[in-house]
Amino acid sequence: MTTAAPRLLSDRFGLEAAATVRAPGRVNLIGEHTDYSLLPVLPMAIGLGIDVAGAPASDDRVVAVSGEHPETVTLRTGSAIDVSAGWGTYVHGVLSVLGEAAFGRGARLAVSGDLPATGGLSSSSALTVGLLAVLDRLWALGLEPVDIVDLAIVAERISGVESGGMDQTVIALACEGSALRIDFEPRALRPVPIPDGISFVIAYSGTAAAKAGGARDHYNRSVVACRCAAALLAAALQVDAGAPPLLGRVAALASPADVEGLPEAATAGDVAGVAGIDPVRLVTLTRGSFDLDAPVAVRTAARHVLSEAARVDEAEAALVAGDVESLGRRFDESHASLREFGSITPGLDRVTEAARRTGAHGARVTGAGFGGWAVAVCDDAARQRVASAMVSATGGPACHVEPSGGAL
Repeated sequence: MTTAAPRLLSDRFGLEAAATVRAPGRVNLIGEHTDYSLLPVLPMAIGLGIDVAGAPASDDRVVAVSGEHPETVTLRTGSAIDVSAGWGTYVHGVLSVLGEAAFGRGARLAVSGDLPATGGLSSSSALTVGLLAVLDRLWALGLEPVDIVDLAIVAERISGVESGGMDQTVIALACEGSALRIDFEPRALRPVPIPDGISFVIAYSGTAAAKAGGARDHYNRSVVACRCAAALLAAALQVDAGAPPLLGRVAALASPADVEGLPEAATAGDVAGVAGIDPVRLVTLTRGSFDLDAPVAVRTAARHVLSEAARVDEAEAALVAGDVESLGRRFDESHASLREFGSITPGLDRVTEAARRTGAHGARVTGAGFGGWAVAVCDDAARQRVASAMVSATGGPACHVEPSGGAL
């Protein structure tokens, strides 16, 4: 852990840190856009991260400063939490999910770190987990690690992105030296050790994909497309996919023919009529709602998500066997599927192709896409060559990453 956050706390508030937490970033090896459908993922925490330092305060204000953002965030906990903007949206989300536990309490917080906030390495989730963990310690809330994970998931959704639970889970609970296989229904965690001789290189695509603006809208559109697919499959199979309908609840029953029988595009209103359900179940988000009349790519969404869930099983088996070539094929298949899904930008294609040309066994986007970062898998001896090629393709940066432990 660096000393930057405690030093910032001292410089700005004249206070010594009473609690400091380092929340790592994460690289998702495979399982993209599956977690919000309750289907499995295989991420790992990395050494890059965000540090949050805090001290209690006698008033009812939470005041937060950042080494990366000029804005000071000030929110009062003595009444309804004020809505904040910018990076303060995540502070607002954290205080909102704590609810009465935060009422009337105060804190001074400082945030710093070395995790890029350009999309794909989960800086927003690292910040959210770090904030919750520090406030838990400052205010003696007695939260268990799984409580912090669950609260962090909702806190991020309050910020406007209807995300799943992968990022928060691996950031909090990862095991050093291993990827983490995460299942969501029922919830189960399984460390998957990374064999000797295998390296992962990450590189920036040249286009930011922060969870705001266009990237947020693309993400929420994908969530609704998957709900629509789940609703139609559930109606055809005469099963209950839940509220909201989720592909994870029909995955074991749906055949490839069932998926190919879905409409390529449909509106949530049309889907609700066919499935005989309230359209609110399809379009309601934690913050706001999706346009009932906007068309979404139903068949493409189901095809990607269900095939990607199978690739998680195959990638885990490849890691256990030490079969880096098989793992690389799964990376490439995932990237191609995500291109059809609509989340691959030209920069992501350039940086992954550069990795493959120079010795990577496979490469893919890591994170939701729409810009951000890519990850390549290669032999140890090739990692510098692969990283240099990826930098040349898009301007970088790029680096080798190893699996780290979680924040809690």
